[in-house]
Parts: sequence; structure tokens; C-alpha cells
Amino acid sequence: MIRKKRRTASISGRRHEWINHPGCKCRRTTGEVQRRCVLSKRRRLSSDLELGAGDGPWWSSVADGWSLFKAFCDNTALHGLRYITAEGMPIVHRLMWVATCFAGLLGAGWLIWSIWLRYATSPTVTMVQDTSYPLYHIPFPAVTVCSVNKVLRSEAVKFVEEYTGKNSSSEEAARYLAVVGALGLMSYPTYHRPFQFFQYNMSGRPLLSDVNVTELMLRVMPSCTDIFVACFWKGMEIDCCERFLVQRTEEGFCYSFNSRTAETRWNESLLRNNAAGATTGLEVFFKGQAGQAIDGLDILRGINVHIHHPDSYPDVAKGLFVPEAPSHVMMAQVMQVSPSQTVSTEEVRAIDLSMRRCYFPGEGHIYGLPVDTYQQDSCFMACRMHFLAKACNCTPYFFPRTIGMRECAAVDLECLSMNNAATRSNKPPNGTPGFHPEESALDCECMPPCTATQYSVESNYIQTGNLESKRGKGYVDVFFKQMGGVRYRNDVMFGWMDLLVSFGGIAGLFLGFSLLSGAELLYWIFAGFAVCVKLKRERRKGVRALLMPRCSWLFNMTKRRSLARSPQPPQKRSSSTSTRDDFIAINSGEQNSYF
Repeated sequence: MIRKKRRTASISGRRHEWINHPGCKCRRTTGEVQRRCVLSKRRRLSSDLELGAGDGPWWSSVADGWSLFKAFCDNTALHGLRYITAEGMPIVHRLMWVATCFAGLLGAGWLIWSIWLRYATSPTVTMVQDTSYPLYHIPFPAVTVCSVNKVLRSEAVKFVEEYTGKNSSSEEAARYLAVVGALGLMSYPTYHRPFQFFQYNMSGRPLLSDVNVTELMLRVMPSCTDIFVACFWKGMEIDCCERFLVQRTEEGFCYSFNSRTAETRWNESLLRNNAAGATTGLEVFFKGQAGQAIDGLDILRGINVHIHHPDSYPDVAKGLFVPEAPSHVMMAQVMQVSPSQTVSTEEVRAIDLSMRRCYFPGEGHIYGLPVDTYQQDSCFMACRMHFLAKACNCTPYFFPRTIGMRECAAVDLECLSMNNAATRSNKPPNGTPGFHPEESALDCECMPPCTATQYSVESNYIQTGNLESKRGKGYVDVFFKQMGGVRYRNDVMFGWMDLLVSFGGIAGLFLGFSLLSGAELLYWIFAGFAVCVKLKRERRKGVRALLMPRCSWLFNMTKRRSLARSPQPPQKRSSSTSTRDDFIAINSGEQNSYF
């Protein structure tokens, strides 16, 4: 017969038992049910895991959950939890530590949420990288010149006489001549002007409905020699008509220098300059056009100059007007260009498009315009084109022709005039203060490119004397203001690494939390779940649950230090008690102990 000793001790009013058995191996008892146990020589408290013995599911047992939580708090590295479940801790002290841990949790949560909102609303930051970025890295801007008078009277008279077969002095020819002049007034953002002209002569609107407006305007527009007198690039004279190419704009047909969006593509590399100051860039002398406007049209005499990116269509609403000077003087407009370049890092590309609010190459698409590179001004131009096509079922002549879309004729001028105000603004997000929800506006998703070059222009007028006036009626000098540009770098404000460090620092400061603490929490959750599933299975078999060796240690890690007293001497027992009876007594519920 195997000799076995049992000793008992009373700690905190509970009965605890230790069983010593040589071998420390699992035994199989005879009977209906097989029971497994581990008999260890080291002391184990029966209160390590006081799991309920009910027949209900494991999640309904409060004792199971509290025992698992208590064991976790006793063993975790998180600050303050061990004092909440410590043995012999007064209730006031427990409540104090509960409040302290809860306050730390709230503080950490509030700071983490604040950093997350900052990351979500302002994920990128733009900083100055170089204030003297070399000019030779930046292309010289495109310069587009538009005559205010889009119809030369001499050319319009020839067309009308050919079209009607009558002399231009006849009343019918005069009506056709007025229609041609009104078509020349068609431009953004003043689509209402030609319609106002026809309000005095409504019978002229249906005329020329069978004429190709694009071909007509190309025929009657001022030629290159009608506008330019002389051109200079870097102080050297160049052929104006060779360098200035026909350009489609929302103002009509114009002439562009160093532009890739002109009708005749610029096959050479974009021109660059590495000098600053007056006469170091592009100089242009203009002719006057006195007597070339059609009678009855209120047209200013002069030109509009647009400075824009070489890969973009010009925004004609931002142009600068150079008036035609009287005979004894010449108006000179000095245009000082300050270039700046913004580049975005590859880390910005990983941010969602709705958060970074810019397009990388290959993301932005412009439908309807023959462009190779996405630019914001070109996108808005295409958006206005699609808006007018939907509203009036036509597009003005200066837009590129799309399949199935007709040109706007004189009969469509009323529709263009009615939708003129809507083309001037873009619809903001819903709920933006200061905007009426019923306002008619464009709905364009035209975000700027993430890597872009901008040109800011400062201009002033100078009147020159009779000597310069011999070369023309107007003069424009476009040059770089300083020897260097400004280069900006757009980078992420919080990358995933920065976000992780910020969250970890806050969690460690307030809670003592780390990645290992998170792994520890997951470990206790899954290990506790495995234990509870094991207990549930044994309860279904009608057996008093005993932890297996691989599970019981989970709840016995720190309980050894709870033995504040030495155990009482073991009680003497009769040697006639068999080992089998002891196991049956323990497993049948006589002693509520687990090993």
C-alpha cells in the first residue's frame, strides 16, 4: 500500500490542503470515469482557481471570470492592477486604485484620440526645403498672348461678302457682320456679353447656323504678324511667328510661347533660363489695331497676357491686360516671375487620396483635353467644358471637339449666358458655412498635383517715350525676379512609425503598456478560454473538474507568495486509508481543491 500524507492549513479563513505522492504522475482510478490529476511536491493553494462547479456554460459562471481576472491582475506587468486584487487589501485602497487605473485609461484614450484626429485631418505637412533652388532646374513659364479683338474687320468683311454674295455696305451683310463680331465676344468668364449684344438685334441670332464656327474664327482672327512687332529671348531677337504658336484658350484663339498645349506641339525641350532681372527673359513688342474692330462692339484696345505652366492650359480669368498706348507713348508692362516648386515624398502616396488631397502621376485624369500631364487649371477647364456640354448640348468653338458634341452657334448664346454664373465657382463640401446649398456651381474634383511648379507674377506699368513707341504700341518684359526659386517638400506629418511611437509612449506613460503587455493580454485571453473549454467538457461528463498539468500552472504563478504563515503540522491518519479512497473523496466534492 502506498503511503500518503495529507496536511492542512488555514489561511484567510479558508481550508487548504497539500497532498504528497511519490512519482508525481497521473493515475487512473477504477470506476466508471477516468480521472487525471497531478500530485506535486511543491505547495499549491486550493484557492488558485476556484472555478464554479455548475452545469451551466462557462461564460455564465461569475466565479470562473473573476478567478481568471484575478490571476491576470496578479501576474500582469500593467501598473496598478495587482493592487486591485491583492489579498488583504482594504476596500478603500482597492477603490482608490480602481479610480487611478480608470483615470489613466481615460487620459491615455483622450490623448491617443487627439493624435489620431490630427493624423486623419492633417496627415501631411509642407516645409521649406530650399530658398535658393537653382533656376536651371525650373522651366521658364509659358507666355500666352491674346488680342482683345478676336475678329479683324477686314477679314470678317471678306467672309461675309463671300458667304452672302453681297456688298458689305448692304443691310443684310451688316447683320451677318454683327453676328461674326458677337461670336468673337464668346469667352469665359463673360459668356453674357454676346447675348447682350443680340438683345438689340434678335433677328440676327439664327444667322450662320450652318457655318463651322472654329474654321470661321481661325479665319478672321488676327494673325501673328498683326500682333507682334519684335520678340527677344535672353537679349537675342527671335522670330515671333516661329516661337509663338496658336493656342486654344477659353478666351478664344491666342498665341503661346514655350507651351506644350498649343495646337502645334512644341517638339523641342522646354526653354529654361538661369538669369534674373529686366530684359533677361522674354521681351515682346506689340502692334496697335486701330480701326480693326467691328462697328458697334464695345471692345478695349490691347492684349491680355497669361503666365502659366508649360504643360497646362491658361486660366484666362487670371490674365493681365496691357492697353494699347496713344501714338506719342508706349505702355510697358514689367512682369516679375517668382517660381516655386513643391515635391511630395513617396510616403505621401501611401496616404488615402481623400486625406492627402493631391494627385500623383497616373492618378489624375482629364477627359476631353489633349494633355499629357495632369494640371489643375486644365482640369477646371475640362470641367467647365463638360458642364456647358450638359447644360446647353454644345461647347464653345475654342474647346477641342469631342465625339458626338456640336459647336455652340449664335442660337446657343442665350443658354451660355444663363449658365455663365455657374461656371465661375466650384461647389464646396456640403455644410460649408457661407455657401447656400441652392447656389448653382460646378462640381469638379480638381485637386492639385502632388508635385507641381507654380509661378507667381508681380506686374507694373511703365510709360516710355517717343523713341520706344516707334517699335509698337505695347511692350511686355517677362523675367525671373530672383536668381533662385523656393522649393517645398510635402511629407507625412505622422507616419506609421511615428504614430506607433506616439501611441506607445502615451500608453506606457499612463498605463505602463507595451507591445509585450498586449501579447500578454492576448495570451491570457486564449489560455483562459482553453481552460474554460476544458472544464466545460469535464463537467458535461459529470466529473469534478481538475486542471491538467499544462493548464494548472497558469493560475499558480504568484500564489506562492500568498502563504504568509507556515503550514500546520500534518494530521496523523490511519494507515488503513487507501489511496483510491483519497482520490475519490477529493474528486467527489468533499474537498473543493484544485491542483
